[in-house]
Amino acid sequence: MEPTYQNGQVVLVRRYNRLSAPLRHNDVILIKKDKDVIIKRVFRLPGEELTDEFPNLLAFTKYNHLTDYYEQQETTSKNGKVTHYRLPDGYIAILGDNLKVSEDSRIFGPVPLRDILGKVERSPGPPYSPGSPGKSIDPASIQHTPRRGAASVVPR
Repeated sequence: MEPTYQNGQVVLVRRYNRLSAPLRHNDVILIKKDKDVIIKRVFRLPGEELTDEFPNLLAFTKYNHLTDYYEQQETTSKNGKVTHYRLPDGYIAILGDNLKVSEDSRIFGPVPLRDILGKVERSPGPPYSPGSPGKSIDPASIQHTPRRGAASVVPR
């Protein structure tokens, strides 16, 4: 998600579960992908149609042979048959902020809601920015608050 988030940057995350507030477009979320945890942005929500607007997720889906992961509905128009692709219930499409190199739904298809670990609530800034006297956050000062499902930074 560079340049928005840097490797090693501390973020405040609220745990996601079925009782959480619904996701919205452009929410930044943490996702479990295989053995990794990745941070991406919500692009499409369950039931929404893939369109050919920028960034063209539909073209990447067809190019990477991922159309079977989406619900398909054929309609007939004056130009012939048209296939509409929708995200199935329980799945979202995600994108990274650096579209040139990001591995996201354009590469591996839709993401199940069960793989979402949490939603980024705040970002205090990168832990180190060369040339800036910004205050870094010591990872040891982060405490977990289980009842809220979020981590908090305790000032020292």
